[in-house]
This record gives sequence, structure tokens and C-alpha cells, in this order.
Amino acid sequence: MPAEHEHDIPITPEDEKEPDNTAGASSGEAGAAGEPGTPEGQPPSPEEQVDELPALRHALAEKTAEAESHFNRLQRLQADFENFRRRSRREQEELISYAAEGLITDLLPVIDNLERAMQAGAQGGDLASFLEGIQMIYRQLWSLLEKHGLCPLEAAGQPFDPERHHAVMQVETEDLAENTVVEELQKGYRLKDKVIRPSLVKVAKPK
Repeated sequence: MPAEHEHDIPITPEDEKEPDNTAGASSGEAGAAGEPGTPEGQPPSPEEQVDELPALRHALAEKTAEAESHFNRLQRLQADFENFRRRSRREQEELISYAAEGLITDLLPVIDNLERAMQAGAQGGDLASFLEGIQMIYRQLWSLLEKHGLCPLEAAGQPFDPERHHAVMQVETEDLAENTVVEELQKGYRLKDKVIRPSLVKVAKPK
């Protein structure tokens, strides 16, 4: 058999180029990129904690001073409130105890005039002058009481009002309508808008 000749495969210039290591480099870069780094949220190291101590101490001192300031202010407010409450209670007690002070002060001149009238009567003065003095004192007293809000209630000839009148008897009559006040036996009074004493009256009833 004829000898087989081996044919040499021609090598082109492109075949003589160095092998491409791009894939390997990419793999290396990928491997480097895939290496685990420092995880986020990891607690600080002891050295970092030591560095933060001065700032923490300063913040604590500020908060402590602020808390003491609020506490002192609260104590002052509490003391002021206690003083206000005691003062208000004392003023209220004084108001109740001396509520009639104004009226009593206004009554003193009336008492003075009554004493003078009694002295004049004891000395045997003129009766007409004595009565005139008593009438003057009466007018003075009424003026004072009206000043403080006292007013007499109307009764005779008025329809009976249980809020203002107190009937002590009924009288048969044809001259007045039923439940009309026939006669006032004792005068009633109101202080401003409040009835302090109802009138004692006789009330009409039909025959």
C-alpha cells in the first residue's frame, strides 16, 4: 500500500495570537465582586463606642439639666396654686362673715338719729316734734333699705299669688272676684328678685 502522507495543517497568523484570557479575568472579577463585604447594621466596634462616650455624656447632662428645670418649674407652679387656693378660701370666708358690713354701716346713722329722738322724748319735748323726728328716721331707713334692694310687695286688690302671698283666711264677698286679695294683714317684701317674706292676706271667695 502506498504510504500515506501526513498533510501539515497550515498555521495562519491569527492562530499564533495569545490565548484570550478575558473570560478568566471576568471570572476573577466576578469572584472578587462576589466576596462578602462588611454587613450593614453591624454594631460599632469597642473603639467606636469609646469615641461616642463624650457625646453621650454631654447629651445626658443636657437632658438632666432640662429635667431639673422642668421639675423646679412644676414645684413653683404647685406652690403658687396652693397659695392661690388658700387666699381664695380666706377671701370667701371673709365675704361670708362680713356680707352685711355695707348694710350695717349704712344703718349706723339711723341708729344715731333714733338715739337722739329717744333722748329728746325722755326730756319731755314737744310731741309733734318728736313724731316728726320719728317720721324722718322712718324715711331715712326706707331710703337705705331701698338702696340695698328691698321693696314691698303689692297685695290688696291683686290676684292671689302663692309665690308672693300667704292666705290666712277667706272672706265671702260679691265686690271682688274670687281669689282676689281683700286685705293685707302683714306687709311682704322682696329683696331684688327674691321674695324674702310673703304678705299675709285675706282672700275673696264667692258667697
